[in-house]
Parts: sequence; structure tokens; C-alpha cells
Amino acid sequence: MYKLFKRSHVPGIFEVQMSGACDPGIARDHNEDAIAIQEDDGRGYLLTIVCDGMGGHSAGEVASALAVGVLGEYIEREFTSGKTPDELLREGFSLANERIDEQAQANPSAHGMGCTCVAVLGVKDRVWVAHAGDSRLYRVRDGSVEQVTVDHTMVQELVDQGLLTPEQAATHPYRGRISRCLGHGKHKSDASINELVLEKGDNLLLCSDGLSDVVPMEELQALVCQRDVRDASRRLIEAANKQGGPDNISAIVMRRVV
Repeated sequence: MYKLFKRSHVPGIFEVQMSGACDPGIARDHNEDAIAIQEDDGRGYLLTIVCDGMGGHSAGEVASALAVGVLGEYIEREFTSGKTPDELLREGFSLANERIDEQAQANPSAHGMGCTCVAVLGVKDRVWVAHAGDSRLYRVRDGSVEQVTVDHTMVQELVDQGLLTPEQAATHPYRGRISRCLGHGKHKSDASINELVLEKGDNLLLCSDGLSDVVPMEELQALVCQRDVRDASRRLIEAANKQGGPDNISAIVMRRVV
């Protein structure tokens, strides 16, 4: 397991603590997830990213690392250009998609590689959430948990059309088949964007499906609300591994404390 901890703050006015952890799980012999946390540090924004790679011969690991790097570098370079946070995320996702496909075309062993991605771009008390695929963002506020993102999966599309119930979708054999991602050539890469106000006491959880597929939402809520955000991210990983750790596991917890 590798872990990150950072904070962004305006002394006495605003502070967000951020803790991330990433682990290969029990059943996998290598990790194709990637995470990143950029604190404000004078930039004027904070950024958190979780990517879940896919593709054979470690290509998923390459795709997720590329996405994290390209998105972070693009937003850092363009943040002062006058573009809106929505535009920065959409264009950053598009560029990451292009770079992954270019790499796949240049390397036959990486053909078809790609990754899901969820990212949070924060400016003071507002955050913009972008995602492609089934990596998720949850918000915990006043003791209740809400899934903010809607999975880009074929099964979720059937739910949206009224052809499946959420309960049927949860056990559907094709529930893991995604309809959007970065890379992979044939999938849509368009990011869905949500804008939120981050209130004092709010917790945000970004995670890969290695966590959300095996740990119930109610347990996620309890673990996210640990006194120390560093304990929260670690215990989320441990909870998934207690369920057999069938996949790589990534979690980033963001908490506004001031």
C-alpha cells in the first residue's frame, strides 16, 4: 500500500485535508490503479485523481499513470489561462485520452489499454467533479452518504432506461462493462461534470471499483468519517482486503475542516 497526505488552506478561513491510499489487493499481483493529490500550494486550486487501468501486459498501469500525469500537468499549465474549471477538466480528460491512444498505437503490446478516471478540481469552497467510467465520488454530509457520480456502464444505461432496477443491476453479470473511459480506442471519453459546494465538515471519497464493489455504502460512510483522514484512507483499503481484495483498490478522502 502506498499513501499520500496533503492539505490546502487559507489560514483561519479555509482548509481541506486530503489523504489517499492505493493497494494491489489480495488477488492481483500488480497494481494498475494510480492516484494523485495536488494541494493548493500557491496554485489557486487543489486537484485529486483516481484512475483504474485496464489492458493486458501491464498496459493498464501505463494508461492510469499517463492519465494522472497528463491531467495534472494540463491543469497546472492552463489554470491561469482564463478557462473555467469545467473547461479545464473536459479538455484535460480529452488530452489524456489522446495521449493514451497514441501510446497504444505506438506499442502493439499496449493495444486496447485504457483507464477509468474520477477527478476533483477545487477552488476555495467549490469543487468540480469529472469522471469517465465506474470510478466514483461519494459525499458524506451530516451523517448521510450520497453517490455523486453515475457509473458509465452498460448496465447503468439499462437502469436509466427503466429496463433494470438498481437491485437487479447490482448482481447483473455485465455490471462491470464500462461505456466510457480514457483510451481503449472505441469507448467514449467524454467526461461528466458535477459542481458542488464543499461545506465545513463535508467529506468526499474518490475511489476505484476495487473498493465500491466490495464495501457497502453504509460501511464506506463510517470509515470515511474517521477522526483522522489518514486513518480513513488506510482503513478503507483494509476493509476491501477483508472482503478478499479481488481487485486493485484506491481511495482518496477529502475533508473540509475549516
